[in-house]
Amino acid sequence: MRRDRSGIACPGWGFGVAIGALLALALPARSDWPSAPIHVIVPFAPGASTDIVLRRIAPKLSELVGQSVVIDNRGGAGGQVAAETALRAPPDGNTLLVATTSHSALPALQSKLPYDTLRDFAPISLIADMPGVLVINPGMPVRTLTEFLDYAKTHDVYYGSAGPGTFPHLGMALLASRAGVRLIHVPYKGAAPALLDVMAGQLQAKLDAYVSSGTHIAAGQLRAIAVSSLTRIPELPAVPTVAETGFPGYEVNYWIGVVAPAKVPEPVRRKLEQAFIAAMTPENRTALQDSGVRPLGEDSQALDALIRRELVQWQKLVEQEHITVN
Repeated sequence: MRRDRSGIACPGWGFGVAIGALLALALPARSDWPSAPIHVIVPFAPGASTDIVLRRIAPKLSELVGQSVVIDNRGGAGGQVAAETALRAPPDGNTLLVATTSHSALPALQSKLPYDTLRDFAPISLIADMPGVLVINPGMPVRTLTEFLDYAKTHDVYYGSAGPGTFPHLGMALLASRAGVRLIHVPYKGAAPALLDVMAGQLQAKLDAYVSSGTHIAAGQLRAIAVSSLTRIPELPAVPTVAETGFPGYEVNYWIGVVAPAKVPEPVRRKLEQAFIAAMTPENRTALQDSGVRPLGEDSQALDALIRRELVQWQKLVEQEHITVN
């Protein structure tokens, strides 16, 4: 199923594609590739939603390719550090980059990126997506989104993100623009450290994924006041959407995909594509769904189309809403 989004366009489930790839996948036990562990560079710190999703599917991926899969966390600059690290590696298919919303948003925010998003990376697979949850420190004297925005009119409110151009940065900047309030962005090298500082009271808020904030919400360490999807999420049925709280059409969601350096040999790229699709087994799908993640397991064409759409969408949004990297 496929539907358009005002913030992030997202393809459909592709379950049939995943099953077909699982049946078709046939990696020889002894082949020229891979002859070494596969390094998957995650652009955020351990414990972030992206890291959790990749570590969930890594064991099955390792089984399929016949080599260990090493998760390499390289946070910083909203994903730019990880992207540059991936491009410095040989384009042999042994080093991959996890691409997220910031992969297609950074070109709109940074006029002089040291790489070209389309030319320098080859799409592999679109893994998953998820809505955001606006969480605040429970010590704040507010309980609703309306109260939070009213509070921001008379107080400094600081929110964290994993860097400029990331999903939390763009989502909160859009909310601030729509609401006509000032929310102060504090970029971190990863989403997990930013979330910890919200719980510690160093920050007031963060737009986060349920997969990484759900346990803290349940424990009372965070207070959820809104979700960024158009409809409420099953995990937090009592928490309203931003859209239904006075901002019709507001929707920002977070996706996770995998790309490789552009010169990776095509036969290797195809094997990687098949492996990532097949790694989205029914068990992994169920586990991800239970944690608030929507499993996709779609092919390179779906990821390429999404990135190309978002390059245009984020450029338009940044210009319209005057969103900056600060």
